[in-house]
Amino acid sequence: MDFQKYKTNLTSQLTAVNAEIVEKEEELGKLKDFRIRVKGGLEVVNQIQSDMSNPNPTPSSAPTQLQQEIRETVEDLAHK
Repeated sequence: MDFQKYKTNLTSQLTAVNAEIVEKEEELGKLKDFRIRVKGGLEVVNQIQSDMSNPNPTPSSAPTQLQQEIRETVEDLAHK
């Protein structure tokens, strides 16, 4: 029985599996980052929807310039 042949084959398989694990971990990291961005976008849309359902904001809840720009951008995208 040629044990060296088996060891070489198994070592080769182990190297390939380790490389694939590293690749998949990188992909998983990218997907997790994307998930965070999507959740943030959802929060923004929910906040804008909430703000728009209250058409008479009190002075303390008046939108900032940035909020207004985001709202306008979302509305523009919604109408395209």
